[in-house]
Amino acid sequence: MTVRFDEGSVDAVVLDIEGTTSATGFVVDVLYPYARERFGALLASRGDEPEVARAVAQVRELAGEPDADTGRVEKILGEWVDADRKATPLKTLQGILWAEGFARGELISHFYPEVIDVLRGWAADGVRLYVYSSGSVAAQRAWFTYTPEGSLLDLVSGFYDTENAGPKQEPGSYRAISAAVGVDPGRTLFLSDRLGELDAARDAGWRVVGVRRAGEPYFAAGVGGHPEAAAFDEISLVRNQEHAMSETTASLDLEEAGAVLAAEAARFASFGWMRGTSGNLSVVLSRTPLQLAVTASGRDKGELTSADVVLTDASGAALGAGRPSAEAALHARVAALTGAGAVVHVHTVASVAMGHRKPGGVAFRDLEMLKGLGHGTHEVAVTLPVIENSQDMEVLGDRLEAALQPGMPAVVVAGHGLYVWGADPREARHRTEVVEWLLELELTRG
Repeated sequence: MTVRFDEGSVDAVVLDIEGTTSATGFVVDVLYPYARERFGALLASRGDEPEVARAVAQVRELAGEPDADTGRVEKILGEWVDADRKATPLKTLQGILWAEGFARGELISHFYPEVIDVLRGWAADGVRLYVYSSGSVAAQRAWFTYTPEGSLLDLVSGFYDTENAGPKQEPGSYRAISAAVGVDPGRTLFLSDRLGELDAARDAGWRVVGVRRAGEPYFAAGVGGHPEAAAFDEISLVRNQEHAMSETTASLDLEEAGAVLAAEAARFASFGWMRGTSGNLSVVLSRTPLQLAVTASGRDKGELTSADVVLTDASGAALGAGRPSAEAALHARVAALTGAGAVVHVHTVASVAMGHRKPGGVAFRDLEMLKGLGHGTHEVAVTLPVIENSQDMEVLGDRLEAALQPGMPAVVVAGHGLYVWGADPREARHRTEVVEWLLELELTRG
């Protein structure tokens, strides 16, 4: 049975992995034993690594055994594996071991036969793809990197797990993802084999399809009253390209993009947020391959013209004449990670001051202005991450990726400034103004 969606009604597809894109049997019969055999060595030899130490502390807390030694922690992990418990620290430690196994060539991920071709087709049609799985983000990235057909990372705009989004059977987790990616919930489609997850996504306003594959553990349970398909090629997304272009700036040529960015830069400069030649802006011109228009280096941002822009690739390298801003590679990294269509980088006093005052991140809660970041109510709590600065854009990009927070499309770079992103320059500008207002409020509170 084919599930059809109206033309142009879906902008993003969020994918479950186990039982949906891939066989549960592969996870249970290959990945679980692989990690289980290596838990002891990981805990014994690398227990002082921050990620491992944090996961061990979480195991002790969840188990109610604060004094559990390494042997006991290993036993608890084994019990959770046997119970198929979706505990975050278990998934973190499994993810570390799986990612390393994939990288060494000891593991290759599994996808059902039709999945990869369908995903490529959706991406080529402009549909943004995301992954939301109980497995850690590290494991997800490895899964999509080491496939039988090579890396698929260029197809995926972002990865979410139970740590950076929340539990998969709670509607709030799906709302957090919507806020983070900037896609309207009603234009987001979730694919999963589990009824509880489908219900939660539906309650968050998403569209859903239950994927029922014969032989999967949840096949007999069904998907309630949700639309269902036996395979991805039974899901038809007829993409309305005219609508897609009207919702993004992907139809701009380089000169038109330069004019848009010049106008945005003049606005920010008038606020005093881009003094001298500081700051930079970008807009995505092509998603596949990823190409951006980035403001040129060394220009007064209050005096830019449509010619003061450079075409760059996914690495931030110029594809033609001109020299882009030094942070062009980070703009491309943000666009690839989040699916953003535009990125803003400004040097505001409030962002630098609050980054110094709150190096662990700036928390906001119960503020009406949070609705400007996509939240449906003021009754939310979000954190603006603060990351250490680096002149190496790859290092800075890794820090940004590790720090991303659901519901907060921004990050402060300590001693440097603020990065904010959105679906297009207008949304990125609005979000920048909102985040700066929040920072200024916190600054006044002392």
